[in-house]
Amino acid sequence: MIYVYTSILSGWDNLRPPLIACDPDVRFICFTNVPNLPRVDPWEYRPLYDVGQACRTARVPKILPHLMLPSDAEFSIYHDGNFQLKQRPGAMLAELLATHDWAAHMHPCRSCIYDEAKVLLDEKIGTAELVSAEIARYREFDYPERNGLWANGLLVRRHSPAVIALCERWWALYSIGCERDQLSFPVARHLESVPVRTINAQVYQSPYMNFYWHAAWKDKTSSEEYHSERAGIRERLAKLAQVVGREGGVKYPEY
Repeated sequence: MIYVYTSILSGWDNLRPPLIACDPDVRFICFTNVPNLPRVDPWEYRPLYDVGQACRTARVPKILPHLMLPSDAEFSIYHDGNFQLKQRPGAMLAELLATHDWAAHMHPCRSCIYDEAKVLLDEKIGTAELVSAEIARYREFDYPERNGLWANGLLVRRHSPAVIALCERWWALYSIGCERDQLSFPVARHLESVPVRTINAQVYQSPYMNFYWHAAWKDKTSSEEYHSERAGIRERLAKLAQVVGREGGVKYPEY
């Protein structure tokens, strides 16, 4: 079975239907913490696995599909919640996994985790202490410079034993590192010696999916069409809390 899936925490993105017909051997799953999202065929909703910090909770299914998807998952196609699939999953697998078990886009700007870390520090993205400590650990065991960098907004995987080992190594590194998963993935890949089919295209102009702004950019045209729907979700969550008599811990900001 092929699973296309995404992860959207607290309404950070607006879920969109794929632009292709649904094949019977493909299921679409959105992991979320919001219980009353509107129906978006063919997507099914499943609960996230809460590890405490929102950004890391959202990445549990992204990094560990073999433990979050149903056990019949032979292949998975993950994409960030602000993308919309526009190619048939079977055709993507045939093209991208013909000789590999893992495919991802090249990073649009850099090819080195150390250069990426400098950008994170300069732009104050993530926790500076975690970024610095993570990079220091990688330098300690002489992880090489310019050893590849990927944009992980699309991950196409065959759930082979080697891929599963890479996923678990990635989580082990990511969980003690900074909030951004770009730094830990190349190191995990290097340690597990898994080759990656690098998609030679920018992820924001991908031949496989369309890009949209996160819902937090509410004034963007692609977000404005969801304002009314999002207001209805917030109203129902508020009513749910009123009737039940307590907050359910679900945040769905207006942004």
